[in-house]
Amino acid sequence: MDRKSVLTIPMPLQVVVDDVGWWSGRDGSKYNQPFRTAMGRDHLPRDYEALLQLGKKLATKILAGFVLCEWDRAGILKNLPTATWMGRDWSVDWVAPALMEQAGGIIKQAGAHMEMALHGVGHEFWTGRTMHRAEFHDRCSRMRDRDEIRRHLEFFFRIMDQHGFSPRPTAFIPPAMKHSMGNGDKGFQKLLNEAGIRLVTACFQKARHLAPPRYPTVTWECGVLVLDRGVGEVAWNLVGPTPRFGFDRPLLVLHWSNILHKDPGRNPQVVDAWAKLIQKGARQHGMLLAMDTEACITQYLYRTCSKIRRTHNEFCIDLSWRRTLPINRFKGPFAIRVNWPGPSRFRVAGARVVCPGQGRCGLHTIPGESSVTGPGGKLVEQGGGGLRASAGESQVAGPGLEIVGKKGDPSIIFLLPEADRIYLKPDPGP
Repeated sequence: MDRKSVLTIPMPLQVVVDDVGWWSGRDGSKYNQPFRTAMGRDHLPRDYEALLQLGKKLATKILAGFVLCEWDRAGILKNLPTATWMGRDWSVDWVAPALMEQAGGIIKQAGAHMEMALHGVGHEFWTGRTMHRAEFHDRCSRMRDRDEIRRHLEFFFRIMDQHGFSPRPTAFIPPAMKHSMGNGDKGFQKLLNEAGIRLVTACFQKARHLAPPRYPTVTWECGVLVLDRGVGEVAWNLVGPTPRFGFDRPLLVLHWSNILHKDPGRNPQVVDAWAKLIQKGARQHGMLLAMDTEACITQYLYRTCSKIRRTHNEFCIDLSWRRTLPINRFKGPFAIRVNWPGPSRFRVAGARVVCPGQGRCGLHTIPGESSVTGPGGKLVEQGGGGLRASAGESQVAGPGLEIVGKKGDPSIIFLLPEADRIYLKPDPGP
């Protein structure tokens, strides 16, 4: 094997948008109300269409963190006074039923381009009609009363049911990034697990750590995976800002107002600007756009937790971390990138080679790169990104698949592990 041959696990990229679901765009923090989006106008169905447009342009499902109190047309939050600024006088009569119906229809048809995450009922917490940050943890990221937390989670799902929103979220985004982890069955992840949540995107810098995370940017406990999303470059209250991102982490975190315009008719302009930045930046930094959150997290786990070793004649990818991960949904296929300076032959042991889009492998290759597919494992060139297997091509090859490398080509190979270690060994051929 040539000394210049390189094997890496590429960084995935997924877009997350917080604070979706408000009808009022007013920052109410000075008036004992939630921070909301600071849009300077009320939200409209067109604002939900902007989310879908961004998802379509990137061929992904945007992870949208919803706050649902202003969708409570049945008034059930009168029975949960800690969730809103009106307490037991709660009402959303000011929201036009026709707009709610229209926006609800958009959300229910958004499955191909948006995933709903649980962000909160009212985002903050009220005692005696006095607002405190934040809904599930206080300003110091100390967890609120367990039974009160359970009620807030329950009421979020009950408001979903009022509008027929489904499926129920399996991801949680902490309001104001106030969060805690590391205290096992006594902690917050235990309560999330009871509610069907399997993923938390948190900011480790702002969270309260009661035990060290398993890895610097990812950990898991009580059947819930917690990922460090970092600190975003764009402030939460900037409306339609100039897009920017460092392309150094798996989640591009935005807030709803960041992808909107004060004139809702110009929302597509803001969406286009973000889509162009993301596509160009991903290509330049060698990142793979994830088709959904599960694919992104899966790829990031393999990149972060796996160990790649090289001897004089083989690559070994150590996946022993998978034994301790109790969440099977994040153990699916992942992508590697191999760059070989000259023609080479490899055989794969410990994994099956799969085609993009097959076996839950939801990653897009970069235009100009190759992907392994087809009988015999030869490289098949397809440009334009979003590579998928063509009709009639072999979808899955056996554990001993031969990969034929072309000179100077970086190649994306999608692997479905079958053992704790995967080996890529050179084969001199016939």
